[in-house]
Amino acid sequence: MSKFSLALVIISFLYGRVRGQHLPVAVNFQKSYQQQSRSIDGSPGKNYWQNGAKYAIRVNFNPDTRALAGSEGIDYYNNSPDTLKKVVFKLYPNLYQAQAMRNVPIAADDLTKGVSIQNMQLDSVSIAEKKRVIRGTNMYVTGLRILPGQHVHFDVDFNYTLNKTSFIRTGQVDTGAFMIAYFFPRIAVYDDIDGWNEYPYMGKEEFYNDYCDFSVDLTVPGNYVVWATGELQNATKVYQPGIIQRIQQALAADSVIDIISSANWDNDEVLVPGASHHWLFEAKNVTDFAFALSRHYIWKAAGVQVEENRRVQANAVYNPLHHSFEPVVNYIRKTIDVISHHTPGVPFPYPHETVFEGLDAMEYPMMVNNLPFEGLEAVQFTIHEVYHTLFPFYVGSNETKYSFMDEGWATYSEFMLLKEMGTDFRDEYDLRSINESAGTDIDMPIMTPTAQLYGAARFSNKDLKPALGFRYLHELLGDALLNKALRYYVSQWNGKHPTPYDFFACMNKGAGINLDWFWQNWYFEKNVPDLGIDQVTGNSVVIARVGAGMVPVHVEVTYTDGSKERISRPVDCWKDGKRKLTLPFTAKKKVACIQLGDDYDADVDRANNTRCLQ
Repeated sequence: MSKFSLALVIISFLYGRVRGQHLPVAVNFQKSYQQQSRSIDGSPGKNYWQNGAKYAIRVNFNPDTRALAGSEGIDYYNNSPDTLKKVVFKLYPNLYQAQAMRNVPIAADDLTKGVSIQNMQLDSVSIAEKKRVIRGTNMYVTGLRILPGQHVHFDVDFNYTLNKTSFIRTGQVDTGAFMIAYFFPRIAVYDDIDGWNEYPYMGKEEFYNDYCDFSVDLTVPGNYVVWATGELQNATKVYQPGIIQRIQQALAADSVIDIISSANWDNDEVLVPGASHHWLFEAKNVTDFAFALSRHYIWKAAGVQVEENRRVQANAVYNPLHHSFEPVVNYIRKTIDVISHHTPGVPFPYPHETVFEGLDAMEYPMMVNNLPFEGLEAVQFTIHEVYHTLFPFYVGSNETKYSFMDEGWATYSEFMLLKEMGTDFRDEYDLRSINESAGTDIDMPIMTPTAQLYGAARFSNKDLKPALGFRYLHELLGDALLNKALRYYVSQWNGKHPTPYDFFACMNKGAGINLDWFWQNWYFEKNVPDLGIDQVTGNSVVIARVGAGMVPVHVEVTYTDGSKERISRPVDCWKDGKRKLTLPFTAKKKVACIQLGDDYDADVDRANNTRCLQ
């Protein structure tokens, strides 16, 4: 047996011994345990590393032509044990490049030549164009050598034209409003699992970026306000005193303050006079930087106490004609409060959260782009996008590859936090994407890399199925234990890049319970959730697990006088592999009907969920 094979045997033995039940580990993950960059208990290993950078970016944006021109200096730190002989850059605006691969439709008028790189230098030495190979949204820079522990400096001059329509997370919203994201060439993640992140951005899949520091100088016409990731450094140079005063009031207030109203715009009370303004922002240790600008949007804000000596500002910025946006600032504020003090009880990590009205539903560090949703959707999408602050921003999972690690929690937050929002909306969710796709030929296990998910099973396996999995665990563990486990995971991996195996192991350790039986059944296997009523006796009902998927059991017994009795068992009732479960009930009255399942119990066949005796 080779030393490498012996090492894998030892890893498998330790993995199984520590976790109780062995989860299948892909080869590219196993090497991280061998190299001790990750630990089998889910924590970062003694040799854990990640690369990072500091970006100094200058951008000039012309709203009339949508031309964006920029320059950047990048201090890049190779903390890996490897010598890097190439560097991969992400050119995300190349989604709109005419010849780029895409899995989303784009209007012909939005197709461009993509990002133009006018100049590129490494440590003040020009990099020849022939050493810069652009393939879609990836740019490969070759012919270099960055040693382990080495710090290098790149200078890049670039430009592109922002899309007018075909709004995919970024672009023009209207003639006086823009959401601008993924606008600068950035160095891709190089990690201990896959090396360079070479997944092309094709529109549907999202992002995986390193933690970096950003110093950004944005030049826009003097009649536009800019909101962005990070903190504004020169407020007195751009805002009139009344606006600055209200910004300060909003942070200190628990009630909503109108920072910018339509009247302020009409009366020229917003901006310091000038043909153009430089907006200077700083953001430390974040995975991305995005900004938005408008010359007519209004701005409502309120502060939130997230820990003893720190407050966060909740901002809603939107078109005043869209009244459905009016309650959004309160939804932001309440979501931040719940995250900080209840679920999971992690103080909101950033100085603000700004929801800007755009033409999508997308999160960025400290920024959200949301459509003017109505009613329940306005609540759900606000909760969802703000909850992304924890995952994948504070805890930097790879959403390009394993989007369930962030979308699952964000989707679960939609119904987990709904009761905290002070609305009358009913706690329910449409489960058809699971119930109609589970077990079909296009269905896949949750652990399937996101880029391999297609069709009706895509949303099911990256969003809703993991969200239901977290709900079932919540029912099993209870509030205190679930939040304890989640806080432990966050404490181990905030500011770092966890894998799914790190998450599973941290949740096990944080809860003090081996949950591998559930991770295996719900995440690794293509199982069908299907429970049915097998038989009813005088004082008991037998539930059959027809499909292999494990879901909790919720039974409602209705008696002939209209009274009801509810019987529940958490998902671990199937832990030992049993396929039938007998549930006793009181039966002191005559039974009329027995109903199996609640609004959140996935079940592909509900025809066997009702048994009426009268």
